[in-house]
Amino acid sequence: MKNPSEMVYSFQNIAEGQGVDIAITGMSIVFTALALISLFIFALPRILAMWSPETSAVVRSTVGQDLSRPEEDEVVAAIGLALHTGRNR
Repeated sequence: MKNPSEMVYSFQNIAEGQGVDIAITGMSIVFTALALISLFIFALPRILAMWSPETSAVVRSTVGQDLSRPEEDEVVAAIGLALHTGRNR
């Protein structure tokens, strides 16, 4: 092994040591794993609907709908303000 002060760092050393191949393989593995996780998260509501028939109607009826109403947002904001001011006393 060479003394660290004598080592030369260059792209040629990386290519000879298969550094590029290892990096590309690692990036491919991580990309594939993240893609599979994304697909699983996308399919999860449908999988759960198949297992639980009583909730499948709820899932189907709420997909693509905006469930919040402006009145509810105001109530939630008021509750949050009350909790915040009550805890900071």
